Amino acid sequence: MLPDTSSWAEKYACDAKPKRRDIADAMAGYVYDGTRQNPGSKGWGLLPRPGRAEVFVYRGCKDGRVVADVMRIDKGHTEGLEPKVTEELIKLMIAARGGKIQKGG
Repeated sequence: MLPDTSSWAEKYACDAKPKRRDIADAMAGYVYDGTRQNPGSKGWGLLPRPGRAEVFVYRGCKDGRVVADVMRIDKGHTEGLEPKVTEELIKLMIAARGGKIQKGG
């Protein structure tokens, strides 16, 4: 469970109430730590599987910063990030001040 407040949101003077959205992913993560599945558990993690995450994005942060909390539901810490969750994190990084993808050159 996420805390009611975010010290990062306070530090960067973000709006107090985050915007929440769910991300459901039908695909399992690609990269994971399989060394902890002997046997696996919900706490340590299981083999990659589809999942859901709650994303809380704090708006209006000073200097164009992005603050977000991502809580993966029913997942251990060794399971790989699902593709849609990873895609959402990348979008948030790009949205931050100075966050742009440059093509090689």
